[in-house]
Amino acid sequence: METKVVSFEQMPELIQNLVERIDALEKTVREKQQPQPLEGELMSVGDVCKLLGKSKSAVCRTMRCHDIPFIRQGNRLYFDRPTIKKWLEKKQNIECIRQMDEFEKFMTPDPWRYKNRRW
Repeated sequence: METKVVSFEQMPELIQNLVERIDALEKTVREKQQPQPLEGELMSVGDVCKLLGKSKSAVCRTMRCHDIPFIRQGNRLYFDRPTIKKWLEKKQNIECIRQMDEFEKFMTPDPWRYKNRRW
């Protein structure tokens, strides 16, 4: 490896060149580390775990209950991104309705609650 003699006047230009190259490398590394699946693309179990913020065992438990829609091709499992998004919206709506029902039960006075009370 040859060493190149650099003058003091060349230093700012060389440093600027190095900074640009480092920025380009960092951008490439970031893109490779976080690939984003496209709409309509099949996702793996790991992708669904990241999307839902759940562990792999929690996603597998949900699959065993046939609660989450998935596609089986041989020994591999895939998830369709738009289908998963619709499933999530449906789950959130059901959870919201369930919470409202519980709130209404809590707020509705029970007529039998005070029937046998002695005042």
